[in-house]
Amino acid sequence: MQKNSAFSVLLGICFLFPISHGLLAQVLTPAKLGFDEYTLNDKKLGKVHYYVSTAGKDKQKPVLIYLDGSGPFPLFQYTPQGTGSSVVIDFKKLSETYHIVLISKPGVPFVDSVKFDPATGPEYPAPKEYDARLSLQWRLGAARMVITDLLKQRKTDTKKIAVIGISEGFQVATRLAAEDKRVNRLVVFIGNGLSQFYDFLLQERISGKAGEETAAQAQENIDTLYQQIKDIYNYPEATDKYWYGHTYLRWSSFGNNNPTENLMSLSIPVYIVGCSNDHNSAIAGTDYLYLESIRQKKTNILYKVYPYDHSFNEYEKDKDGKVLSAKSHMKEVIAASLEWLEKS
Repeated sequence: MQKNSAFSVLLGICFLFPISHGLLAQVLTPAKLGFDEYTLNDKKLGKVHYYVSTAGKDKQKPVLIYLDGSGPFPLFQYTPQGTGSSVVIDFKKLSETYHIVLISKPGVPFVDSVKFDPATGPEYPAPKEYDARLSLQWRLGAARMVITDLLKQRKTDTKKIAVIGISEGFQVATRLAAEDKRVNRLVVFIGNGLSQFYDFLLQERISGKAGEETAAQAQENIDTLYQQIKDIYNYPEATDKYWYGHTYLRWSSFGNNNPTENLMSLSIPVYIVGCSNDHNSAIAGTDYLYLESIRQKKTNILYKVYPYDHSFNEYEKDKDGKVLSAKSHMKEVIAASLEWLEKS
């Protein structure tokens, strides 16, 4: 199958964030960014590193757990363009109200240097520990352990334990909320309403229909996709077989998850964001999710759709479709969700 450029930066999101000039000259650490670091040891999961904001650490506050997107990227990154992060929320401001919680992926440091290709995004070699362990089950297990330990480490207002999930974190967050009743608020962005594999198939159908490729080419790609997906399910635990930079273990674990089923089991307040120009997570999947919520007469779900891409960018194009400029709308999209969270 020819690699579809729409998935060339599949679900890996890296955003630059402003940082003071004083810190730019220093080595970043959790403490310098306003976090306490904790390490949990588990026979099955190995080491789980998580970080809790230090502002008002002795105050009783609600909790906000942030689950980032896919890829072995450090939470904070040195890039040629500046200091970046996969954390899209303003954690410093939010730490005045919430105990902010971040969780590193297995074997991935809190901060490290990351190469950045303007065309394909961040590049970082996956640590062995990451490939050996990363799966939906690892991320779920880690998050549940972190919640348990956090309640020991901080005075918390358990009336609001909120989870924000973005991209791959969308799937983790919806499943976490379905399994862990301590979670009572959910905010999820640009994820999958159905299996991630379905998004690949759907994107090929759309490309064929739009004339980006012939119907025959689209079908050939879809047939190849089916063979690839079958191979992944034939070797679901494989950590030495890869597709689009992820192990079969990772793909099979997320491929077995259905976010729509997870969300339909919830009665807690849920805020969902989709982007209609998103070529990584098809908007049709979250459209289906919301349609199903209407069918089941769910009244706890708010669904917002924006005309942006997977990184909340809006593009200005010429008459031939060539991109002239891109405008980021991330701040306002995130701000709207947090305003809802504050009132929920």
